[in-house]
Amino acid sequence: MSPLPVTVRPDWPVRRALELLVEHGISGLPVVDAQDRIVGVVSEKDLLRLFSDGIPESVAAVMTRDPVKVAIDAPLVDVVDCLMTYDFRRVLVHEKGRLVGVVSRSDLMPVILRVLLERADAG
Repeated sequence: MSPLPVTVRPDWPVRRALELLVEHGISGLPVVDAQDRIVGVVSEKDLLRLFSDGIPESVAAVMTRDPVKVAIDAPLVDVVDCLMTYDFRRVLVHEKGRLVGVVSRSDLMPVILRVLLERADAG
């Protein structure tokens, strides 16, 4: 998990969200309120729609509301299942509704490698 991910607020300009995606080389941003409660997520896909739909003023207009998220104590298999079921690149991790991190597909690659190596050694 990547703790303390880059986030945006729903009332921020869409331009700022785009700048953060480019600046940090990431494909999506959690959208949180002033208490760091998860209210949405804005992804590259959401922002690609701007070419045909026009550019709204705020992140709230383009974000996906009530995104799928997992609890901080969720089993790893649930995280993997979420990423596979919904074809997400990342899943938001929360504790009592507050954002605590993001798990991306690439975060899981070292874990998968370790499991494969352990199986090979045991087998």
